[in-house]
Amino acid sequence: MNNMGCIERKISLQSIKKLNEYIKEKKETITTFAGNITCSYYLEDKNNWFFKKEIIPTIEQYIKSFGKETIPLMLTKNCKYKLHHFWVNYQKKYEFNPIHHHNGVFSFIVWLEIPSSYKKESKLPFLKNSGEKLANCFQFLYPSGQGSIEKITYKLEPSHNGTMLLFPSKLDHCVYPFYLSNKKRISISGNVYLNPEETYDF
Repeated sequence: MNNMGCIERKISLQSIKKLNEYIKEKKETITTFAGNITCSYYLEDKNNWFFKKEIIPTIEQYIKSFGKETIPLMLTKNCKYKLHHFWVNYQKKYEFNPIHHHNGVFSFIVWLEIPSSYKKESKLPFLKNSGEKLANCFQFLYPSGQGSIEKITYKLEPSHNGTMLLFPSKLDHCVYPFYLSNKKRISISGNVYLNPEETYDF
């Protein structure tokens, strides 16, 4: 994806447990996001536990794999990373998240509960003749060198529970609806910024 890649990895069971603890203590409802979904709530990452445990190592993996092209070139100091926004999404069937991007340098999503299966959703009667079956999918969109829109699609299954994606915040993405479950899809997201008040000496 021309230096706009994505890191996909499973987080630890310890981290999943910690995220579920955070959800139980969720903060105020978010009303300003793009999602056409039931609700989102801010979370608190106490003592930056999840940030240090999972996000920083994944950013290091990203830079090793794709380089530093996502970091603004006008910086004159090596700023440290900071978790700026951190929230949980609850999505019911038929709901969706339209094409959007985030603020910051990096963003991430962790799927905690995927209640439906792409394999089953793709067999819905109204998708029978579709050339692009997208029920129960998460998708990245980005321009090609020729100006067309390229896509990377995650066909979501319950086996994706505990999977994290980390990607550049300006990378467009969207979430398509699911239809075959009455349970909520639960995901955690966050944005990582550069903190000019904390810098490295090298």
